Amino acid sequence: MKNILRTFKTAVSVCGMLTEGDIVVAAISGGADSMVLLHLLDKLKNELSIELIVAHLNHNLRGRESLRDFNSVKRAASRLGLKFEGKTLKKGELKAGKMSLQEVARAKRLKFLEGAAKKYGARRIALGHTADDQAETVIMRLLKGSSLTGLKGIPPVRGLYIRPLIGITRKDIEAYAKREGIGYVVDSSNLTANDLRNDIRLKLIPYLKRNYNPNITETLSRTASVLKEDDDFIGSEAQKFFPKVILGKGDGAITLERKAMLKLHKAVLARILLKAIGSLIPNPDVYNSHFRSFFDIIEGKDPSASLTLPNGVRIFREYERIIVSTRKAKAKKPFSVVLKVPGVTKVSGGYFKAEILDIAPEPLGRGEETAYFDASLIGRGPLMARAFKPGDRIVPFGMKGHKKVKEVFIDKKIPLGQRASMPLVVSGKDVLWIAGVRRSGLFKVEKDTGKVLRVEWVKADKG
Repeated sequence: MKNILRTFKTAVSVCGMLTEGDIVVAAISGGADSMVLLHLLDKLKNELSIELIVAHLNHNLRGRESLRDFNSVKRAASRLGLKFEGKTLKKGELKAGKMSLQEVARAKRLKFLEGAAKKYGARRIALGHTADDQAETVIMRLLKGSSLTGLKGIPPVRGLYIRPLIGITRKDIEAYAKREGIGYVVDSSNLTANDLRNDIRLKLIPYLKRNYNPNITETLSRTASVLKEDDDFIGSEAQKFFPKVILGKGDGAITLERKAMLKLHKAVLARILLKAIGSLIPNPDVYNSHFRSFFDIIEGKDPSASLTLPNGVRIFREYERIIVSTRKAKAKKPFSVVLKVPGVTKVSGGYFKAEILDIAPEPLGRGEETAYFDASLIGRGPLMARAFKPGDRIVPFGMKGHKKVKEVFIDKKIPLGQRASMPLVVSGKDVLWIAGVRRSGLFKVEKDTGKVLRVEWVKADKG
């Protein structure tokens, strides 16, 4: 059996878990792992110069057993002369919705612990995860198809949270509890294979121990530590390049430069994706298949490729830009309005200003923000500003024959998501102008043209 105390102290020291004067919230469930965690923290509190707060959340899922756990932890805190922070959830408070019951319970627990830390000014929250939890996590992620980042398992330190027991097996912890006379309770829900983690703990790991490796828990725990070192190195490389590939960030989205990312190794690209998503939401849920699809978006020929990830994350390409977003995609409503001539007409994304001139200015320009037409076209009927429709065609100025408006968008590298909001000025079935992009050769101004129609397109962001 390991020297538990020495292993515990080494983990605290090597990982920089605690510093002198820290206030620490100890998350205690009442089970063997957490009770040994409390015992060790209390035993070392004077040596480490820390203050302990005992915290317990009763999820109220197991009736009398849940109440037993709550009271057991409360009594333990009292015996040790420590402050106790407890809370009992009301029945029905754990509504799963789209999340599993375990996910909702975990979220409630973390919220409670972080609230306790804030209340007492604690810098750390100590959790009782063990080497067994680490092994179970590695297997779970391997079965789901995780990346190297996922396979490194549970980190010893992440933000407020520390896990001093992460290198110690549950078997050693229970032996230590017996030797030291540390009482603990048994959660009956952990004794049935009612979810994937319990199934792995109760069936798969014992099978692997019997038939392949009696030390599988320690092996997987060590493997996670080795993978963590590799992942940390790749992560440090990604950190160097991440700022260099960012084109912009704000309002639930981050934009990355495709050409810059094409030069990077895929291992670094994967970490850049995690950093991008992590800057928008906590604890991104990304698996190996998602990374593959991300690489395809960057390397592929489709300038409008897209991908949807869990937790409402969308990744889409707009030519040389890769956008990672948590914003909900809004469907663009088609629009069609009559242009006031002369006058100002508001449409999606800006407004048109139309006027009649006696003579056209020189030069006429290329028909991007301002277009000039022979005013005689007004006699054909009202001019309309409307949204793009599939099949729309234009006779480009200076060219013969028709061209699909879609092809003009592609030539000009107009992102797919912006096309539905770009107004077209039309007369009947004829597209006269893709506002802000290109005008047609219809009703062009000649030397003998009388009155001239001037139409200006002003985008909303230009005021």
